[in-house]
Amino acid sequence: MPELRIKGMIETSFIDWSEGISSVIFLGGCNFRCPFCHNRELVENKPDGCMEQEWVLNHLKKYKTWVERVTISGGEPTVCNGLGDFLVAIRKIGLSIKLDTNGSKPAMLKELINKCLLDYVAMDIKGPLSNYGKYCGVEVDKGRIEDSIDAIIKSGVGYEFRTTYVPGLHSEDDLYAVAEYLKAKEVKNYKIQWFQPKNTLEPSYMDIKPVSKQTAEHIKKSVGLIFKD
Repeated sequence: MPELRIKGMIETSFIDWSEGISSVIFLGGCNFRCPFCHNRELVENKPDGCMEQEWVLNHLKKYKTWVERVTISGGEPTVCNGLGDFLVAIRKIGLSIKLDTNGSKPAMLKELINKCLLDYVAMDIKGPLSNYGKYCGVEVDKGRIEDSIDAIIKSGVGYEFRTTYVPGLHSEDDLYAVAEYLKAKEVKNYKIQWFQPKNTLEPSYMDIKPVSKQTAEHIKKSVGLIFKD
């Protein structure tokens, strides 16, 4: 596992956690190579430009009166050596913790849940499990993805699942297949995110046009109907 490298921090975010304002900490390193990923620097995870853990923790402690939540994002946080210890240090400050994950490390995810280190989990489901590597840029053990999904559902912590719709990579039916899969597991919180051509890991994806507003509304409505039925 790569060492834990803090590659960036947003002091106050109003959009990363629906519960309220949170700080966002970005960890370097990822075991996926999603071509549409817009965090190229985090995936590459070069050793320069890292923030000191002690400074970050002191900053969180200093401002916890105003910001009581922390989102841990990436990259993929669960591939980082020392993640558990880092979350323990955040928990000791008295902050709530949200984890963004691709679900590829169910053992680590379960460990963090069992140690009561997570209050909310947001898991990306890249597309239908039947052809998962197509969306991830690498071969993926689909059993681990399913294991993580089930662990999150049963965990008792807040959660959401989400898929980024990339025109040309995904079809609308791909999203509906994911929605049907989650509905069968009695999931209620599934979100669609819309690809934006920004700093993509695969340069050719910079030429993909974002989905139109009309198409986005149609997809959102159709997904909503799946969960409503």
